[in-house]
Amino acid sequence: MLLEIAEVEVRPGAEDQFANAMRDAGVAHLAACDGVVSARFGRGVENPSKFTFNVVWTSMEAHQNARNLPEFGQFRACFGDLTIGGAMSHYQMDEALTGPSAA
Repeated sequence: MLLEIAEVEVRPGAEDQFANAMRDAGVAHLAACDGVVSARFGRGVENPSKFTFNVVWTSMEAHQNARNLPEFGQFRACFGDLTIGGAMSHYQMDEALTGPSAA
């Protein structure tokens, strides 16, 4: 499993539009991509112009392949030019640490 943590900065004044677009359809399009196990997004508390996506993928290959899927294109189309930057990190998940007994 692969955890993707993406942080996106949204144009000032477009935060509510971005949040609504993600709630209405964006996250659903992302979650519909082959290889997505789960997808969530949230809005920054200290900086409401920043949003995060936490996506669990079956593999890095699935994540890379998803960029060519229609569903991923629909996800990106939901926010179009509302973003002004961001960063992305990926983490290989250790199966031994993902269960209920993980400390």
